[in-house]
Amino acid sequence: MKAIEQLERLQRINELIKAERTGSPEEFAEHLHISRRQLYEYIGFIKDFGVDINYSKGRKTFYLSNGHELNINYCIKVVSKQEAKKINGGFLKRIFQRAFFCTELT
Repeated sequence: MKAIEQLERLQRINELIKAERTGSPEEFAEHLHISRRQLYEYIGFIKDFGVDINYSKGRKTFYLSNGHELNINYCIKVVSKQEAKKINGGFLKRIFQRAFFCTELT
């Protein structure tokens, strides 16, 4: 599933930045099997939550600089058709007819 893959990639990016083990932007993107532009989109997404991320040319790593970090949690829960209708405002969606996907970004 694309959404889970993206959340897992976001978690990995976050972990490597927290550990200050990213390498250069090119190395980091290559390690994640994404383009440099996509890497900066993910970093921008994290920054939108108030997490300040910078890059050190001397240490060749991205790092957190304002004491904030991102905590990413997600779950998949099987629900009944009735519950799915409540969650989706009375409509059943084809992809998640029997599953409820929830995320928490703090």
